[in-house]
This record gives sequence, C-alpha cells and structure tokens, in this order.
Amino acid sequence: SDLFWKVELEMADGTCFAFTNARRFGRIRLLQDPENEPPVCDMGFDPLLKMPSLPTFAESISQRTAEIKAVLLDQSFSAGVGNWVADEVLYQAAVHPQESAKDLSAAAVKSLHRALGSVVRTSCRVNADSSKFPRNWLFHYRWTKGSGPVQDSRGRPLKFVTSGGRTSAYVPTLQRLGSSAKKKKRPLDVKKRPAATVATGAKKRPRR
Repeated sequence: SDLFWKVELEMADGTCFAFTNARRFGRIRLLQDPENEPPVCDMGFDPLLKMPSLPTFAESISQRTAEIKAVLLDQSFSAGVGNWVADEVLYQAAVHPQESAKDLSAAAVKSLHRALGSVVRTSCRVNADSSKFPRNWLFHYRWTKGSGPVQDSRGRPLKFVTSGGRTSAYVPTLQRLGSSAKKKKRPLDVKKRPAATVATGAKKRPRR
C-alpha cells in the first residue's frame, strides 16, 4: 500500500527497491561503509551464508544466560532471525522457548543447530513463499491465536507465552520446559558414621 511506502530507490539499470514500513519497526540509514559500521558490523552470523560449526555454535550458546527464544531473536547472535523463524526452529528442535540457553544439553544444542540451518535454507529456497513451506511446519498453525483451540499438523494443542518480549507459539507435549536442560549431577549421599565409643572395661566404684 502507498500509505506505508516510505522510500523508493531506482538503480541505473532500472531496478527499483521500495521500503515499506507498516509497523514502523524498520529503519533505513545511509552509510559510507555499511559492513564496518553499526548496526551492521554488530550483527551476528548469517544462518544462510555463514552458519558456524556446531562446536562454535555450542560455545556461543553456553555463554548466554537469557531464554533461548530471546537469544535466537538477538541480532548480535544470529542476524535475520525473526519471531516466526525462531518459533519454527524451537518447534523442530523440540525445545521450549523459555529454556535457559546456557543450561541446554548437548543434544538440544545440536538439534537447534540443525533446525536453524534447515529452516532458513528451506525458506530461502522457495523465496519465502509460505505456501511452499512444508505442511508439517508450525508456521501454518501459529497465526490463529484467540480464535479457539489451535493444533499443529499432528493434532497437538498449541500454547502461547511471552519470551524475548515477543509472543511465542509452542507445543507443550513436544517442547516441555526442563526436558532440554543438562542433567544436573546429584550430590553424593554421604552418611556419617556414629562416633566410635571406647570401652575401658573399668567400672567406677560408688563413693561411700
């Protein structure tokens, strides 16, 4: 709509780019060296072009104390990951959005790494045409909050919580809070032995 059409740029070859900003979240800046100036230089890895190795990804996750949904949305962690992408990644990795990032198990981090790469590649492969997203994706079911009971493709109920300042859709039976956390070692139950008594064999004589 022209109402939200803020800027139009026309290239020398006739190609046009339009900047629309219906929700007023966007910003446009004119910079001399964008890649080396904020905010671009402060952005994290690109999940499509520069996905880090699993060990590097795991190390970065382990240093984050926030909820994992908030970490995925943090552009200084992973650039370009928005709300629905983060929800899809967590859904496919079976991780609750409010799980503490630093407490995630190695298996959960591995699942997140795989899901993040897969969701972004699949989305870009179809040019973000949601009609071509796999039908078992959470994406197709997460938009109906408030219109009655919501279920995923397998009939499992969805719930909504706030995490990272955004509404998060998740499946409680799949993404159980605490199920993706590291198993805490139980302290050893050391039983104290009763103090030994020393028998002298001598009996005290009563005083007369």
